Amino acid sequence: MTAAPDFTERPWPPLRDLILGMLSLHRPLTFHGMIEADVTRIMDGLATLRRQDRQAVSLHAVLVEAVGFAAARNPGVLTFRHGKKLVAFRDADVATVVDRKQPDGTRLPMGLTIRAAQTKDVMTIHAELRAALKGDLTQTEEVKRRRRLLRLPKPLRALVLRRIAADPHLLRRVQGTIGLTSLQRPGLDFRMVAFPPNPFTVSIAVGGIETRPAVAGGAPRRVLSLGGAMDHAVIDGAALARFCITLQQRLADAEGMAGLLEAR
Repeated sequence: MTAAPDFTERPWPPLRDLILGMLSLHRPLTFHGMIEADVTRIMDGLATLRRQDRQAVSLHAVLVEAVGFAAARNPGVLTFRHGKKLVAFRDADVATVVDRKQPDGTRLPMGLTIRAAQTKDVMTIHAELRAALKGDLTQTEEVKRRRRLLRLPKPLRALVLRRIAADPHLLRRVQGTIGLTSLQRPGLDFRMVAFPPNPFTVSIAVGGIETRPAVAGGAPRRVLSLGGAMDHAVIDGAALARFCITLQQRLADAEGMAGLLEAR
């Protein structure tokens, strides 16, 4: 009698080949680091909106808005090398990921670019994220372009990816100008730092949110861990520090949510 196998098998998802291809764009001179941001006001504000509107506004949207704001005010993070030139983009086209449920019930990360995020408010970004989760992404030009890339033979696809990595204008069209990946999920209520792969000059990974005890009679604080990656061939620590200060302050003050909460 043959024992039942103690494992399962399923076909390799072709989409993962595209993910592997994008991961191959990682910049070789990348350095990693981390910061923390007090998101107490943000989490309280999101809870208030849930109670009042019966509809959750995603933390993901708040983070994309903050990254777009900080990047636009610190254009060093949107600067790329192109041959013997430095190309600085005006728009923070934030390349992020949504966790989409597939027809077979499995979940796969799907790339989504929030174009000119610095010009959009939290609710506009939230609507784009929801549309990506619920709608048909296959009709967008970005997804069509990625699928054409996926259909190429592997050696040719590798050549195209190298070309994209070398040309920031192509990288912007295919992906964006700055990366944001989020591991934040319900239940991830402890300190966890993730260091992202970096196809851009700067990429950010959102980790866990830890509740810190009250100090000197104050209320407990909610602190978010953020891991980052920078292409040291293009940007130095001082420029990155200015971006981090702007991002941290934007999150701590919940500035991106101010108008939304006042409207309620």
